[in-house]
Amino acid sequence: MEKISLPELISELSDNSVLYNQWYKESEMKYGNLPAPLIACWMTEVVEPIVKAAVSINSASEKIHEVVKALYLESLKLIGSGLLLRYRDEYKEAWLLLAEMPNLTVKFPTKMISLLNDVLVNLHRYAPEKSIAWCTLIGTSSSEIKTIEDFKIVGRIYAWNCGLAHLRTRLKTDFGELSENLQQTIVTTIGTAENNSHLFKNAWTTTNTKFEGVQGGFKGTTGFFEHPPVLAQIGEHIFVSDSNSSYALFADQFGKVLLPAASVDSAYIVSISKRSETLEKWLGKDNEKIDAPTISSVVVTEDTLVFTLKNSYFLYLYSLGNA
Repeated sequence: MEKISLPELISELSDNSVLYNQWYKESEMKYGNLPAPLIACWMTEVVEPIVKAAVSINSASEKIHEVVKALYLESLKLIGSGLLLRYRDEYKEAWLLLAEMPNLTVKFPTKMISLLNDVLVNLHRYAPEKSIAWCTLIGTSSSEIKTIEDFKIVGRIYAWNCGLAHLRTRLKTDFGELSENLQQTIVTTIGTAENNSHLFKNAWTTTNTKFEGVQGGFKGTTGFFEHPPVLAQIGEHIFVSDSNSSYALFADQFGKVLLPAASVDSAYIVSISKRSETLEKWLGKDNEKIDAPTISSVVVTEDTLVFTLKNSYFLYLYSLGNA
């Protein structure tokens, strides 16, 4: 720790060295050997800037202890679990956001770290290439984030913007709870709507039918399905099953997500699935590119067309546009 230069952090670690050594040993008992160079580097590059920002808000020794304790214990968990070794850049960018929101870090150090880590876990699962982008987006709004509820809502909105399509339906209500300044910052950052009320209304921005790609894939190659799947619509939602597993499909302009839907019986999805001899009604001349006899199921909502093919493990998506 000789590279640490912040006096308040040096004092905290020195005055409570017995505690920190105990936590370190307990973590080694739980996780095995923890690489000291990685811990030292993380403490200087990430923990120290966060503590420095926290000290600027509240320099009371008991508050510094609370913040450093939370950062240290959560750091040991990250290192011990292997997450920091695998996703070091992402976690570094995310944790340094705490230095941009010191008022929340001082009040809720453990909760803020937990929220950041939860977002990264979800991004790694559904949009693994967008973790750094999410951190950058949060950074654009950090000065306007005043409460932990602000942070939760803004975090969800930008996670949706990074591909977590299943979050969109709840965001209109969430958005209305934010201050006008924060709302405007988000609208300016995302830049997809003419006015605030339309930001989350439409799944797609195009007014024309457009192929939006595929989702799914064979389970043996990082996909989802053991057998070619079929689709069915239940209420407002699209479900898909390969006869073994069930998922709910969410798709919009920013991403496509399959969420496990264990409560929906696979056999039921298969039994109510519908196929079509032609997709000409929706796709026009593009219909000619699809071999109609191979279509195994089709779902059409007010803005999205999805179909499956008999020998394919993928779902094929088209946006139908917004009138």
